[in-house]
Amino acid sequence: MKLFGECIRRSSAQRRAPAVLLAAVTFGLSALATMDAHAQAAAAAPTPAPIVVGIANFGPHPALSRTIQGFKDEMQTHGYTENKNVRYAYSDANFTPSLIPQTLAQIEAQHPSVILTVTTPVTQAAVRNIANQNIPLVFSQVTDPVKAGIVPDWKHGSNRINGTSSVTDYDAVLAFAKKVFPKAKKFGVLYNSGEVNDVAAIASLKAAAAKAGLEIMATSADSTVDVPQRASSLQGIDFFYAIGSSLIQSSLPAVASVVDQRHVPILSAEHELIRKGDIIAVAYAPSYESQGAHAADMALQMLKGVKPSAMPVYVAVPADYKALINRRKMKALGLAVPAELANCDCFVN
Repeated sequence: MKLFGECIRRSSAQRRAPAVLLAAVTFGLSALATMDAHAQAAAAAPTPAPIVVGIANFGPHPALSRTIQGFKDEMQTHGYTENKNVRYAYSDANFTPSLIPQTLAQIEAQHPSVILTVTTPVTQAAVRNIANQNIPLVFSQVTDPVKAGIVPDWKHGSNRINGTSSVTDYDAVLAFAKKVFPKAKKFGVLYNSGEVNDVAAIASLKAAAAKAGLEIMATSADSTVDVPQRASSLQGIDFFYAIGSSLIQSSLPAVASVVDQRHVPILSAEHELIRKGDIIAVAYAPSYESQGAHAADMALQMLKGVKPSAMPVYVAVPADYKALINRRKMKALGLAVPAELANCDCFVN
């Protein structure tokens, strides 16, 4: 009987085996068919079109190009890869104000999700000329967006625009000046009295100088022709500070021809000229790349639906500043680089 029972059980198991195998095969084929259907559906689904980000620039210039690159690099950091899931619609006015509206129209026609405007003239024109009020605007390389009528105040953007200000932190500048020129007691400045930004800069510099315990000698120059004579009037200074004025920056070779004779170094509020020769000894300013990166951070918030008015204008902090030192120029002027800066990643030669 025991043997008979065992035979019955084996026979029953043998009968069930084909059924189990058939079920497994059927399930496997069904799963494969489902997977294939999903794969075909995924292949058939259209790839999402990249978002369009407009970039309106005043004109081709190394500083402005670095600002834009900083913007793109930050977008890349947050997963927006150019020509993959983001396309940049770039246009510039070649530094011709009358062409700015045309530049903006070309960008708006491409239906961007957000527009980066670079420099004050372009930003002001964008507020006036971009017809689609639903396109958020983010600006960079704008010194004073409040005085320029771009935003209502420093703590809020408008309903459609916000961005990063390139206003100089003169407390940070003079703190650095005292570090690189430790024996300095007095510095000189030239400015254009007909330029509102220059006048505002001098007022801020005077306040910062008082806090830093430095004496400031400020003289106005109304044209490039005035610069050499006015620079000569700055007697007894330990360094010359070149504010970010178009008149003064473009006249720095003339300033250098005067102050070099007295072994007086130039500290510049812009980086460009120090890279081009032995005119500037030191430059200290927010890096253009950081300005662009912070603008990108704000653009990303806008793309998520955050209103420009819900954010403060970004103002560069000391961490955004970059020092550049021309070691050869310092040596020619008989100045030593302080020990605490000897190993900094800031030398151009």
